Amino acid sequence: MSKNREGVEVKDIEDRGAVNAVQSHGLSVFSFLRLFGSLTFGIVVMVILVGLLAWGTLIESSYGRRVAMFAIYGSRWFVLLLAIFGLNILCSVLCRVPYRREHLPFLFSHGGILILLAGAAMTWLWGEEAQITIPEGIASEYAVKTDSQQFTIESIPISSASGKRVTSLVDFEPGPFNWDEYRSDNKLSRDVQNYRDTLWIALQLGHRDTGKLSLPDNLGGVNVEVLDFYASAAMRRVSPMKLNLLWKQIRREETELGEVRELARNWETVELSVPEPNNFMPIELRGSHVEMFGGERVCFHVTTSTAELEAFKIAKPNKSTSFGNWGQLILFIDGRNHFIDVDKLVGETEGGKSYRISGTDFNIADVNFVGRGLLLRFALVAASGERRTIFVNAEKPEINVHAAAFGVFASYWVDPVLLKEHRSEYVPDATINQMSLPRIEFMQAPDKQIYYKFWNGRDVVEVGVVPDPLKMNPPGSKPAFTLGAGSEQEVEVRLDWYEPHDLPGVRIVPQKVGRMVTGTQWVLLQVTVDGIVDKFWLRAVAPMLGPSKPESDQIRYVCGKGRTVSIEWNYVNVELGFGIFLKRFEKRTEPGTRMASHYSSLVDFVNIKKRDGKSQGITQSQNEFTTLKENVTIAMNQPAVFKGNGGKRYRIYQSEFSGPFHPGDYRFHELYDGKIFDWETMPRESIYMSTLSINSDPGRGLKYLGSFMLLFGIAWFFYGKRTAKK
Repeated sequence: MSKNREGVEVKDIEDRGAVNAVQSHGLSVFSFLRLFGSLTFGIVVMVILVGLLAWGTLIESSYGRRVAMFAIYGSRWFVLLLAIFGLNILCSVLCRVPYRREHLPFLFSHGGILILLAGAAMTWLWGEEAQITIPEGIASEYAVKTDSQQFTIESIPISSASGKRVTSLVDFEPGPFNWDEYRSDNKLSRDVQNYRDTLWIALQLGHRDTGKLSLPDNLGGVNVEVLDFYASAAMRRVSPMKLNLLWKQIRREETELGEVRELARNWETVELSVPEPNNFMPIELRGSHVEMFGGERVCFHVTTSTAELEAFKIAKPNKSTSFGNWGQLILFIDGRNHFIDVDKLVGETEGGKSYRISGTDFNIADVNFVGRGLLLRFALVAASGERRTIFVNAEKPEINVHAAAFGVFASYWVDPVLLKEHRSEYVPDATINQMSLPRIEFMQAPDKQIYYKFWNGRDVVEVGVVPDPLKMNPPGSKPAFTLGAGSEQEVEVRLDWYEPHDLPGVRIVPQKVGRMVTGTQWVLLQVTVDGIVDKFWLRAVAPMLGPSKPESDQIRYVCGKGRTVSIEWNYVNVELGFGIFLKRFEKRTEPGTRMASHYSSLVDFVNIKKRDGKSQGITQSQNEFTTLKENVTIAMNQPAVFKGNGGKRYRIYQSEFSGPFHPGDYRFHELYDGKIFDWETMPRESIYMSTLSINSDPGRGLKYLGSFMLLFGIAWFFYGKRTAKK
């Protein structure tokens, strides 16, 4: 053993060469290389990595890839650990300067690891993974990143003076677990037992968005805060609201002998439920009604909009303005009521004409009035030409359909006395008589309070709040309140049971997160627009077929001053630069079973034509796209490769499928109209949808090269050892 000029002991020839190489840079650089390039340091790092990889495999088997990526593989601390491992390899290589022939196996293997890590870094920074779902006979370029989500927030002006329409996309990464699972006093729910404590620690280090979202400046006056997040949840039916009512009005009944008897009313029990959401119905049912023994009606419906609540509270007929025989339409627009004579509206819109709503930029068109059913349907047309359908019913206000996108809420009122005097031949006597009886409308507001409106047959006489409905559920706690006190229609109301609705008809119930997740994702948002606050649950749009109209629980509108703001929660789109046309999906099953043994997609790569400079995303017409490459088979272990935007190469894998859908299934009729495809001779008896995974990996070449160099270096090392022994 010898010493250099600075007194540092040198153990062997290789150390002496390394010391000489860094002599001009001082002892500190050499010490750094020796420390981080030592075999001991490398073994410690590799043992930690191997342990984490084993742990990650267990986590993925229990919770799925998304949880494993968030907690381990995609986390910043794991990337930092890989960087430290790469630093160890680099320092180990530099410590051996100057290199000699016997260093070549070492340099090949360690250089391969560095190149492999560089390729992995490129994939992590610039790689893309997306998913595309296509039915047979349809071309689509709508690909989404299933691990990246965003809110689409749009400011919609109510009038031309309210400014321009503004749309912004705001990224949102909530993490893979229900937010309640991250609490320090929780450490994951008791239902989630596997590796619970260690996984909870990793989840705290994972990157996720919480709380208030950062919005762009062009959405001034808008604030969005995420109050809660469910990674997996289900909708549970809400039990009916139970009421007891005692009408004080004496009921008169004629006997067979013509005598009139007066009968006192007894307490009557009613149950008011709201149907579960059904997005396949033509209208959204948000309420229901029951008819009392004396013919009175009791209605109940649920709203998640503060503006609709305000419209409910102030909507009542105004007989000081024009009030026709067919009643009055009331439109709540930008904080105030607009009263429209229905007789005048029907008369002025005959022949396809439109009706201008005074003091607004809205027109009414396509009026369809059914006098016998007291139904009114029309299109509300904004200054931009955009339309929304409004449907109102004078008898059943709980089924009214509003133009929430414009912040417009409607109600329809009829005076039964005028109706009977002038138009009774069109309306059954039973309907007119029932319209003359009292009606109580209950509405659950966004704050879970219940508001009521009492109609005596000709006018709204009372509007208020049911006292403390959330405190009425304990046994024995059944306070009553009186409506129409002192009048003939006086009624005593007792609320016996009430369960709040998160959405009309349902509660949102969290589920545990596992590898086989069956629930859907939900967020609880608090949105403030121009000082007006709404709080509601929003369901994530599923990454399915393509751009489509969101369902009622996937989009919400908050009304501000002179505008409404819509918010939708979707997945991030990927601009591929090409589309995929699915000609045929083929599935083969194991003999004697229904289990798929092989499935594949026969596709064409196409260029879908744009409309008005915008991509269509999806099309069924072959005239709307040009073919770039024909008849490519994508199978389970046979991916296809195609270049997209900017020459980026995408590998397309067969991932999943849905179907077959047969005649009688609504999906069959929506996707297939019975025509014979151009490349076939017989009509289809079933239709499949194929899901393809699309991957762009700029580091793929480096990872292959690094793996080859690593294996070659290891083989060379052992071959050299074997030769030296001989």
